[in-house]
Amino acid sequence: MTFIGLLFILVYLIIYIKTFKNISKGKFEYLLYFICIALPFYTTLQAQIFDIFKSELLVNITKLSKDFIFFYSFLIFLFGKNDSIFNRSFNFSILDKLVFSLVILILFYTLIPLGEADFFSKIIYAKNLLLIPLVYFIGRNTELSDEIYWNIKKLFLVIIVSSSLFVFFEFIFSTHFHSLINYALYNSIVNEIDPQGNYGLSWSFEAQSAKPRYASFFANPLEFSASLLFFISFIFYYLFNEKKKYLLCLLLIIPSLYLAFSRGAIIATFLILFFAFYLNKRYSYIIITLISFIPISLLIFYFSSEQIQYLIIDTLRFENTSSLGHLIEWIEGILSIIENPLGVGLAMSGNAGGVDQSIKIGGENQFLIFGVQMGILTMILYMLILFKIISNGINMYRISKNNTIKHISFIVSCTKFGLLIPLFTANAEIYLFVSLVSWFLAGYVEKKLIQSTANEVI
Repeated sequence: MTFIGLLFILVYLIIYIKTFKNISKGKFEYLLYFICIALPFYTTLQAQIFDIFKSELLVNITKLSKDFIFFYSFLIFLFGKNDSIFNRSFNFSILDKLVFSLVILILFYTLIPLGEADFFSKIIYAKNLLLIPLVYFIGRNTELSDEIYWNIKKLFLVIIVSSSLFVFFEFIFSTHFHSLINYALYNSIVNEIDPQGNYGLSWSFEAQSAKPRYASFFANPLEFSASLLFFISFIFYYLFNEKKKYLLCLLLIIPSLYLAFSRGAIIATFLILFFAFYLNKRYSYIIITLISFIPISLLIFYFSSEQIQYLIIDTLRFENTSSLGHLIEWIEGILSIIENPLGVGLAMSGNAGGVDQSIKIGGENQFLIFGVQMGILTMILYMLILFKIISNGINMYRISKNNTIKHISFIVSCTKFGLLIPLFTANAEIYLFVSLVSWFLAGYVEKKLIQSTANEVI
């Protein structure tokens, strides 16, 4: 695996240098390139660096390099020589104001002395959280030409194919890629998380009865399956627009989704399908699919293995360990919000960087995580932002005549809608690739929607 590790390091260095140079020139589309190329294997890159060089320092430098490129991009965006913030006029939309309000709340809860988490932990957590609005506003002020987006589309296709090949390799040889790169050792020493489960990685890498779950080169199966929702949305656009040549990509994604074995992502895939029917005003397809869903599901259940049948039954009864864990975390989070409607403090919930697991409250629901830490107002604000992004994507998809804008609007609305399921069952905003690429493109859609209302040709 040393060769693959060195290859990943080389790719990361090349895209990093190229991104830095172009961001310095105000070409913010290169931040999107960085997100698409570097973030899918960002965590496994760190594990490989540690495996090859046995250096925590190099791992920490890698972590800092990622944060630096994002915040450097934002500084250039604000104070760039050619187009500084002082020379611009702003037209803040409702969504802009909502996202900016989220920024204010994050900063407020970082500074106030609330909760058991120390100030450094709050800073780390806030830093990770602020990537969301940072990326949104950069996307909001980036122009993606047809040529640029064509290159980005090619990157998406490369990720789809390469990640699927990786996961097929894992399945064929019955081994986790993460085992080959000593991910458990990296996680234990660097992140102080002891190996768990039958595969010596973590419980996320296996389902009931020790059935393996694969993650390709992503951080874990949950992040991989959530990212697949973005790729499914990406491909669905072409299938709904009569470009059947992309069907092969879908035939790669579906087995990958099964091998990741995320029940939430599988359910979300059906939601995206229904949503795509809705977007394209094919309402009869929704009715037909719903009518056929129950008999087809029963048929699949009947011919499934006994292991799968028990998993489904236990999940529905909340007798499955994972399902029960989600339920307990939800109850804990809800009770905390009821008792503390203004929140208990930043870095007190979830499993993102900065959160001390010994003091955390709840954590298996992104909405509740926000509510526990920053109060019910922040939770509602986050919901409103997601609703606005989805509705904007619908509107832009239906009114735009530009294929690039239509495609981006489609995948943004479908992805954010599909991610509602992972958001209900996990701290899904920490899945760097799918989170940041969707927020960047959401900002871009907002920009185009504002232009369209100003009677510009879109």
